[in-house]
Amino acid sequence: MSNLENFNNLYANLAESAYNDRPNNFPELSNMRKEQKIDFSKHYVNKKTKLVETKGGTHLPNNGIVYLQPDKTLENKTEYYIDYSDTDFFGNPQAKKKNSQKGLLTDEKAGFNAYFVTDSPTLSQETKQTYLAIRGSDGFGLNTLNDWVGNDVNFALTNAYIPQAKLANQALVGKIKDIKRAAPQCDTRCDGAFFRYHGL
Repeated sequence: MSNLENFNNLYANLAESAYNDRPNNFPELSNMRKEQKIDFSKHYVNKKTKLVETKGGTHLPNNGIVYLQPDKTLENKTEYYIDYSDTDFFGNPQAKKKNSQKGLLTDEKAGFNAYFVTDSPTLSQETKQTYLAIRGSDGFGLNTLNDWVGNDVNFALTNAYIPQAKLANQALVGKIKDIKRAAPQCDTRCDGAFFRYHGL
């Protein structure tokens, strides 16, 4: 469900889309292999109720169309661990495997997700605007413990430089390098304050 009644603010749209269960939300993990076109000028219609939940935006840059770019560094990692809660007939703990994704914009183990968005299908000389939306913490739950324990609690109790902050910095630096190489004429923005960088 959207907290916004329309898509008239592109920055709010991008920030909201970084979270799960939102209109036009980006994938939970950056697992796509090609760009994804998103049109914020169109109404968002709830598939179950068939009702318009969020009205399409008007007077948006690039007519509300942006392109979510794939993370070309993304890899699937497999880790093995011992599950002491699952034993065989003789009481021996079971070896299990867990798959996770890791790349410049995604580190599933650390609970980090960022999304690189452009106003053109690919990052190129035609690109005029780029955006980096970084998802903050999701609601507390068993599937988000890595985020809350490894980052939020650590920051609140110790004021530490948390793993997600390091990953966000690496993502920003990496994307700025890509922009300088492929589209030096465009502005860059970052989720939250959507920082604008000039002359990089």
